[in-house]
Amino acid sequence: MGAMNLKFIRVYKKVDIDHIKEHLIICGDLSASCSKCNELNVKMDSPKCPSCQTDFLYMAFRNIKENMPKIQKFSETRPDLMLVDYEDFKRTSDAIKARGILG
Repeated sequence: MGAMNLKFIRVYKKVDIDHIKEHLIICGDLSASCSKCNELNVKMDSPKCPSCQTDFLYMAFRNIKENMPKIQKFSETRPDLMLVDYEDFKRTSDAIKARGILG
C-alpha cells in the first residue's frame, strides 16, 4: 500500500451540539474565545479555559481558509481536538436558540 494522503475534508456526523458548546474553543485570526463562558483572549494552544476551567475538546476557526496553516499545526500538536466547522456550529446553535425563544 502506498503513502497515506491525509487531507482535511468535511465529514457529517450527528453530534450533541450542547456538548460541543461546553467544550469548544473558537479561534479568530489573533486570539480565541471559550464558547462556554465567552472568555476572550484565550491562548489558542490552551488545553482549558483560564476562566471557567472547561477542557477544550473541540476547536473551530471563524475563517477556515485563512487559518489552514494553524489548523495543520494544531492537528499535529493537539490531535485530541476535534475540528468543528464554525459556520455549521453557529447556524445550528442559532436555530436551537431561536426555537427556545419562539417555542
